Amino acid sequence: MSCQYCGAPLERSPEKSTTCTFCGRVNEPEQVPVQIVQNVVQVVGQAPEALRELRCPRCRKRLVTAKIHDVDLSGCVGCGGIWIANASARQVLAKPEAIFAEMATRAGNNATSRATHAEERTCPECPAILDKVTTHGIELDVCTDHGTWFDAFELAQLVRTLRGEVTAPAPAKTILCSGCHQPIASDRANITEFGLRCDTCWRKEQQAEIAAFDQKVANQGASFGVAGAVLGVAAVMLGAALDS
Repeated sequence: MSCQYCGAPLERSPEKSTTCTFCGRVNEPEQVPVQIVQNVVQVVGQAPEALRELRCPRCRKRLVTAKIHDVDLSGCVGCGGIWIANASARQVLAKPEAIFAEMATRAGNNATSRATHAEERTCPECPAILDKVTTHGIELDVCTDHGTWFDAFELAQLVRTLRGEVTAPAPAKTILCSGCHQPIASDRANITEFGLRCDTCWRKEQQAEIAAFDQKVANQGASFGVAGAVLGVAAVMLGAALDS
């Protein structure tokens, strides 16, 4: 038996409604016709010799696989992520249909836990650690031999981007800090009289200026009292920034 909405495997009762753990929709008792939905989504059938249990790369729960327009989507009811084998991923990229985004959104909305349990994510089909690959502004986990793992809502975001419904953010330009010469994103640079500085260099300069002024006040006395009070406010503000 299967869900009348998404086609995922589901033990449906002939007497009462049953909630699908994959899409979260409430199924009517078994005798309700589901032919129309089954024309769109079909549960994947596997030959006995090909049976295997796919596990989520994040939380290790069993993945539930459904076929949508000849594309296999293996979703996790725990974290809401989706695994797509290479052949199916190529079909999604070639023809990003709205139904893929809808299914990914349902899986994410109905996830029981969003916490990441695995720092190193393992391919559901082999022992390989998944590689990090960024495409269209989305960081994905990829096994070159087998497929791609999408965290909750990432597949929906990718499909909508490919359909032109979402514009992928342009990556920030990288520049060099004029102090330590380390690369930083231009939108994170601090503008100073010495050029563009990273947070670390900027804070060091501010601390050095405050320390130098405090020493000057200590050496020359109360004539710097008013200015010292103003700089003291700046020191408090900088301290709050350092603690944040």
